Amino acid sequence: MVNITDPIVKRFIENLHKAVERKNRNLSASSYSDYVLENRVIKLFCEEKTLDPRRCAEEMNDRYKSNLNSEGVIRVLKSNRLSYQSKRAELIDWAEETMETFARALETRKQKDYDDFMTLRNKGVQTRDDERYKIQERIACLMLYVKHPELDSGSDAETVEKFGNVYMKHLLYDVSDFLKNICLNQRSGSRGDKRDSQREKIELLENMLSRSDMMLRDLQDEFDARIRESHQDEMVEFFSRLNSEKYGCMLDAVLSARNGVRQLRKDKVQLPPEIGGLFILIERLAQFIRDSEINPILKPGSIQTMTFDEVEACDYEGSPFLNTSETKCVKVLSPGWVYKNKDVQIARPRLKEVHKE
Repeated sequence: MVNITDPIVKRFIENLHKAVERKNRNLSASSYSDYVLENRVIKLFCEEKTLDPRRCAEEMNDRYKSNLNSEGVIRVLKSNRLSYQSKRAELIDWAEETMETFARALETRKQKDYDDFMTLRNKGVQTRDDERYKIQERIACLMLYVKHPELDSGSDAETVEKFGNVYMKHLLYDVSDFLKNICLNQRSGSRGDKRDSQREKIELLENMLSRSDMMLRDLQDEFDARIRESHQDEMVEFFSRLNSEKYGCMLDAVLSARNGVRQLRKDKVQLPPEIGGLFILIERLAQFIRDSEINPILKPGSIQTMTFDEVEACDYEGSPFLNTSETKCVKVLSPGWVYKNKDVQIARPRLKEVHKE
């Protein structure tokens, strides 16, 4: 726990509170409503990284009086590329270590501890597609108040729940600037008098001014991304309905029919010419699905050996896993479907446990 009776720490908390309030004033209700749910889910995983979606939903409903089920938690995780437990744990471990290193630097004010914090802050945690997680800074800021609630000046932790990736990123930059000034003043032998306090304020204002353009660009990029995502959501909704049970799981049916037609041709089976048009229709439907960048996740009908992490993202029928390292032999009943990026899921694969003879 950070010593909040220390005058320098008190000044840090005051600066942090002002930074949170500045960002909060620029928000509108429509811009943060989705972030609140996401951030609360992520905070629960920051508290306990081994949490499963069902327990997370139960905790959300108990703590925040929400109406969330495990599927809702899974949607939050997938939309932020956090669906894989191992990658999620890696991100949370990074955020926890980063915030503990930050707290140590705030206590000691040593240059080495500040440098260690900056090294961790700038470290990129990679997705399964070898891209840097855009949500990194967001998790770090949430972790700050999870690990050090004593730094919350009244309602800052609650306010931060409204922030998305861009605001969280620049809030973490503010935290880094505040810490830098403290460590630099300590190194120069400053006693924290009024003159040093004024100089610190000037430095912080200069830093904020120099980053204002970058933040505006980041916000514009985020806005453009959300426009693209709205189009993507429409595509996902359309194909999700096509593959629902109500419409006979049409994506699965087209894939199965296309594979059947190709096998018949491979076996040189003679079929009546009257149904040739049906085969052409099936091929064109399959081509339309491919052109729309909708792809199956698994091979239908295949038998595979899977870990708990892999099965977690599927609809699984079988005996429970005893631990995360156990594997199960499963048959793919439905391949599941994804749109473009592999983390944007149309439908989850359906698996059934089979026993080796």
